[in-house]
Amino acid sequence: MATTTEIAPKTPSRASRPDSVLSEWQRLVSDSESRLALLGASLCGILLGLMYASNLMHFVQTWSTDENYSHGFLVPLLGLYFAREAMREGPLDRRGGQALGVGLLVVSVLARLATVLVPVGIVGDVGFLIGIAGICALMAGRDALKRYGFAIGFLIFMVPLPVALYSALASPLQMIVSRLGSSLLNVIGIPVLCEGNMMTLPGNVRMFVAEACSGMRQLTGFLALTTAVAYLSTRPGGGSSGGGALAGAAAKGARNPYPFWYRAALVVSSVPIAMTANVLRVTLTGVIMYHLDPSYASGKFHTLEGLLMMAVGLGLLGLECAALKTLTMPRSSQTHVPAPATA
Repeated sequence: MATTTEIAPKTPSRASRPDSVLSEWQRLVSDSESRLALLGASLCGILLGLMYASNLMHFVQTWSTDENYSHGFLVPLLGLYFAREAMREGPLDRRGGQALGVGLLVVSVLARLATVLVPVGIVGDVGFLIGIAGICALMAGRDALKRYGFAIGFLIFMVPLPVALYSALASPLQMIVSRLGSSLLNVIGIPVLCEGNMMTLPGNVRMFVAEACSGMRQLTGFLALTTAVAYLSTRPGGGSSGGGALAGAAAKGARNPYPFWYRAALVVSSVPIAMTANVLRVTLTGVIMYHLDPSYASGKFHTLEGLLMMAVGLGLLGLECAALKTLTMPRSSQTHVPAPATA
């Protein structure tokens, strides 16, 4: 009986792929029109940075001093990663988009001028992002804005919320967390009297659910995280050699994203996941104060609880991803029927 041996085609290394970022960059600098567009985008970016220098410094200061936005340092890096992956999709059609780019830049300039008259920081912060989108459309076309739109839009997660809006969101969350935490403590046998965001345990031990414990910190971080996971999640078998979502998005043509409802469910789930982790944190704090010592519920121990609950939140997100992937798996993959043996 004759046998044949199939030799799998050799997969080129990542550095030698024609659609690699290095090849795309070399193509850009070798073309005179591309060099001109790149130079114009760089000059516009510098001018935009100088115009919004105070906003950029405010970003860094807030990320450094406010734990609610400590994830802000990672957001631009993730945005660059998303742009890098978008760059691997090949050449761009630079036709059109100039009028849109000019319009966005005009809006950005007006937003900056408005903050001079009325110092509302969020207007200038969003205006900066609009300016980035305008430069992209003006210098690279409408197709570039569509391709890099997610990377630019993702930068919204680095923008601090106005204090008034943050307090308006945190205050009701404080009440919800206090009530759920006290109810859970009562269920496990620890009597608690909840008055607003003040919880009184036996022995007149008082536990105050502060604004920092409202869940906003977890919510802002998980919202950015779930958005990134939803964007990077790809179906198995999309041409990737493995490695999960990051590997699935690494090669041109390998992206086979899950349906919109899957990604929307991931993003929306950041709210209940963050709230669940925070309620468990408050409950754990109550248990420690009741059974051990109230001093263990503050300082470095309280910080350790926060890290532990962050791990719990990541675990819940992982379980959700596994459950949603099961729902999106084709029936033929869920029930595998072995083929009959042949002689």
